[in-house]
Amino acid sequence: MSDAFFAAVHDFAGRSALVTHQHTYRYADLGRQALAVADHLLSDASYRPGDRVALMLDNGAEFIAAYYGVLAAGGVVVPLPGNIELSRLERIGDICQLRKVLSSRQIAERRSEIAADNCPTIDLRGRGRQATPEVEPLSVDGHSLAMIMFTSGSSGDPKGVMLSDGNLLANTESILCYLPIREEDRVLALLPFYHAFGHSIMQTHLLTGATLVVDGSMTFPNSVVDSLERHCATSFSAVPEGYYALLNMSDLRDRRLPHLRYMTVAGGALKPDAVVKMAEAIEPAEFYVMYGQTEASARLAFLPAHLAKARPDSMGKAIPGVELCVMDADGREATDGETGELCARGANVMLGYWNDPEGTDRVLRDGWLRTGDLASRDAEGYLYVKARKNDLVKVQGFRIHPREVEDEIGKHFPNVRIIVVPYQQQGVTRLAMFGISGRADRGLSDALRRVCARELPRHKMPSVFQVLPQAPLNASMKLDRPALSNLAERCANEAAELEPGCEQSKRQSA
Repeated sequence: MSDAFFAAVHDFAGRSALVTHQHTYRYADLGRQALAVADHLLSDASYRPGDRVALMLDNGAEFIAAYYGVLAAGGVVVPLPGNIELSRLERIGDICQLRKVLSSRQIAERRSEIAADNCPTIDLRGRGRQATPEVEPLSVDGHSLAMIMFTSGSSGDPKGVMLSDGNLLANTESILCYLPIREEDRVLALLPFYHAFGHSIMQTHLLTGATLVVDGSMTFPNSVVDSLERHCATSFSAVPEGYYALLNMSDLRDRRLPHLRYMTVAGGALKPDAVVKMAEAIEPAEFYVMYGQTEASARLAFLPAHLAKARPDSMGKAIPGVELCVMDADGREATDGETGELCARGANVMLGYWNDPEGTDRVLRDGWLRTGDLASRDAEGYLYVKARKNDLVKVQGFRIHPREVEDEIGKHFPNVRIIVVPYQQQGVTRLAMFGISGRADRGLSDALRRVCARELPRHKMPSVFQVLPQAPLNASMKLDRPALSNLAERCANEAAELEPGCEQSKRQSA
């Protein structure tokens, strides 16, 4: 990947590569900074090519320079959030035997623990702005490990997804085959670069000669719309929660964005009605629904934009260079309409999990990546994700997918985001339902309870109902379901005398 990046630096040296609210960086600037990082690593006697180097950096020039600089020095990038929990950082450090942590001065000042002897922190600001360092990027073959991207398994333990140089390049090339990314594009890039989706946005646009714009915050949805307008952005990408926020808490539908050509969603399932609303809100710009996994570098499928309103519940078909198959419990291809596990193969599929051969063998079998998603295929070959295999919970002896409850009740509340999570109370698994309405709604809890009582069998009936203005998000800006489970457990324990939930006390405090 470093070879492809430095080729782009050569071809687009004078073009704007990155625009923030403070600075504009040309491709040549980022290239010099990346070489400075490589020079720093290679001049360290304790460093060896293949060493793992963590990046704790926000979206910006420092992340890009550090990322391609580590690759140019033959290192393995381990991207991490700047606000990662100390216990998780220590666990990942032990797993990977991190050689260095590259961070900014601002993050380092907040995180003194990352300056340990075995993981020294360097400040990248100002590096490489003058002379170009005398260093040649190390050449690697396509099978060389380039990045370990950590995700969490069902146990919550960090799982290190090993991605090779070839994996990353193959996925980038596939994405460029179906997304209309152009050299003159300006993408509003707010998804974190340490996340698989954000990383693919960074990679595809830099290798095309386009411009990344980092300005605005999903915490304040209208600032995103302002940035799209101010920077004449041609595209934008977000996970589902970002689009729920734009639909419910911004004036997107009332703004003119003549330069916008398309938006994309991935990182989870956006409800079909929200897909239609987004497609209508940004017309004549296009809306692409996409599907992927970190284990696949990360894109696997997409729905052509012209089908967004016709098939809003579909993830589409496989991207170029990828093969997708729905397999039944016996490992045979499922028939049309039959639900099975979605499996994938292609040059973008990971090498395996770092230092976890058993975990690798569970998901990489017979040449296929078992995604863990249950899906079906229709007669025309379009795919539909039903649920996660490990989301299955047992309540009163019945096996339930929370998404089934969400979909059933969501039909009756088209303007409310319905989320159902399991929680524990005195060793018993129960369900909690959250309604995300974008505002305080004193009657919504009662309405949810009435509809659930009417539409659901007893074993699917939630025991806790809550209304929230916004859903909690994790570091990847995805829905934080564990946080909702913890909230439901606290709510139930604090108001155990209320049956079936604690919505009354919450409404009074709203």
